[in-house]
Amino acid sequence: MEYGNYVQFLLSLVFVLGLILAIALLARRFGLGNSPIQKGGKHKRIHLVEVRPLDARRRLVIVRCDDREHLLLTGGTHDLVIDSNLPSPPDSDNSLQGGDNQKTDQEKSGRQQINDR
Repeated sequence: MEYGNYVQFLLSLVFVLGLILAIALLARRFGLGNSPIQKGGKHKRIHLVEVRPLDARRRLVIVRCDDREHLLLTGGTHDLVIDSNLPSPPDSDNSLQGGDNQKTDQEKSGRQQINDR
């Protein structure tokens, strides 16, 4: 065989592998690989709030269903519900934008009492 045939074979192989990769990325982008059943349209009841990895296998997940949040431990030998009665924060956008830095009235009054001494 000539070297031209080898080059053509390698270029064809790279092209086909590239097509497979592109189709896989598009499928993942448009949600074809996630869950087979997704209902609800704009009014979805279940939202993934936050995911924190603990180690290579386990993760803590906060899931909001209706107006309650549930803390789950996933990835071990079995999944575990740690707390299922967490109230949803009143303004979830505020907490994502640095709402933790805002001081409550109780914290402010506590600092004023310390400063008065």
